[in-house]
Amino acid sequence: MELLSLKLKSKNNPNIFLVTTSKGEYMLHSDIIVKYNIAVGDIDENLFLKCVNQSLEIIALDSAVKYLAHSLKTTKQVRDYLKKKGYEKVTINAVIDKLNEYKLIDDENFITSYINSNPNFSKSKLKQKLLSFGLKNDMIEHGISEINEYSACKVQVEKFIKNKSLDHSLYEKLIRRLMYQGYAWETIKSVVNEFDFKEEV
Repeated sequence: MELLSLKLKSKNNPNIFLVTTSKGEYMLHSDIIVKYNIAVGDIDENLFLKCVNQSLEIIALDSAVKYLAHSLKTTKQVRDYLKKKGYEKVTINAVIDKLNEYKLIDDENFITSYINSNPNFSKSKLKQKLLSFGLKNDMIEHGISEINEYSACKVQVEKFIKNKSLDHSLYEKLIRRLMYQGYAWETIKSVVNEFDFKEEV
């Protein structure tokens, strides 16, 4: 196999090179070029394909790390992102393994963080939201198992009614809010009836 040319793919990224060979064009990462001393001329095809695969993993990993820099992501979100970028399953799996090794993705940590960031949601609402991120049901169930639904609902009520008149209008707004947050009607009724609204549930 003959390597015909090797040039920088883009001025914006000095680490990615476009390599033209007798069998087509490929991308190589600068680290791999240096590691295997890649240069124009004849090259063993198996070695070259090994270089291409390793380069793709490095490039995909860099892309995934940038994607993760903005906020926590689930394993599925990262997989979907890389798939959308055009990477094949074998490359994606290798990147996911590396991200797990570096602890840059952690689905259990994501669940804990999401629950802590949304203390107003009920268990059912949290589960619905977390499932939409592609998380496993058993992990979600474990994450929400410590939540006391009644206490959580009561905290939301106390926050909502603080320094307000407990009139019928506030009562209706509160019920709508709690239902949106996913609390069961029996829980809402039990909690709200602890407070002296003009109209009881």
